[in-house]
Amino acid sequence: MTKSLNIVSFNIPDPADYGGVIDVFYRIQALNSLGVRVYLHCFEYGRKRSEVLEKMCEKVYYYRRPRTLILQFSLFPFIVNTRKSKLLLANLLKNDFPILFEGLHSCYYLDSSKLASRIKIVRSHNIEHDYYASLAARTSKLFTKMYFRIESMRLKRFEKIYRQADKIGAISNADLDYLKENYGDKVFKLAPSHSNNEVKSLTGKGTYILYHGNLEVNENDEAALFVVERIAPNVDFQFVVAGRNPGVQLRKAVDNQPNVRLEANPDSKEMDALIANAHINFLPTFQSTGFKLKLLNALFNGRFCVGTKQLVAGTGLKELVVTCDSDAGLIHELKWLVMQDFTVENIEKRKALLKYFSNSASVFILLDML
Repeated sequence: MTKSLNIVSFNIPDPADYGGVIDVFYRIQALNSLGVRVYLHCFEYGRKRSEVLEKMCEKVYYYRRPRTLILQFSLFPFIVNTRKSKLLLANLLKNDFPILFEGLHSCYYLDSSKLASRIKIVRSHNIEHDYYASLAARTSKLFTKMYFRIESMRLKRFEKIYRQADKIGAISNADLDYLKENYGDKVFKLAPSHSNNEVKSLTGKGTYILYHGNLEVNENDEAALFVVERIAPNVDFQFVVAGRNPGVQLRKAVDNQPNVRLEANPDSKEMDALIANAHINFLPTFQSTGFKLKLLNALFNGRFCVGTKQLVAGTGLKELVVTCDSDAGLIHELKWLVMQDFTVENIEKRKALLKYFSNSASVFILLDML
């Protein structure tokens, strides 16, 4: 078994409070539990240095992430060009351990000749050019739309750097198909790491329908507005919208809808309680890229789960989620489920399918690849 590993992360993965960093944090935790010495390299912006990570890792290196406008004028994607550091390369050269690059964001040095002899693996968190193209299609702001379109083109071109990796870990079945088509047998499935070790769903009924997510993210803000403005007025049940830093438009929409309340910036314990006590975790999404980790959290800890078809695309979790793509269909399903009890049979079905998403199984697959 590999006993030492470099990990290059796009951000400081603590606190583990949104999709990508959740995956990184709990992978590090699982590696640590197996005695693997992790040398963590992370880019520092908007987050504090972490004592928790420094205890789990053999060494944590921090690098400044400059985000000046001039870095936009480059053939490199902005999310990659702002994550380069000569000091990072120098620190990677201090040992000869394998390197795990977390996301395309962190792959600036993947093709460096100085790392040619090293075992290099990429954890693909998303098909990034598809994600940015989708963001462009869903915004009406001209400057933002232009940025997303340009970034999407640059990401598609830059993605060819994956040819320099020894292995590529895909996060979902859909991503696995795309990556295998383009990069062949070096691609393997690596389920996301997360905070859950067992299904803790409660039986019976809850008193509200919950939408949750990082409300600073445009995709989640759009979904939350969809819930408040188009679904909640047509379902006679309490709704709760919870997440980080809700915007002005969402706050106003909630104020105008009597059966919706907003829980802004809940801490992890408060969010866990909201998920557990909800009758339905309602998670509509309009992009099928990557893997929505909040889906796993809802399935391990909540009762019924309802969403659009994009929520479960390529995840292997379709059997556990009620899906529909029309407003009328979603409203119908929500009205039906609020009358139902969540049962022991529902929980046993989840246990059977979610065993494939254990952190230990995922880490052993990763270590085999190294």
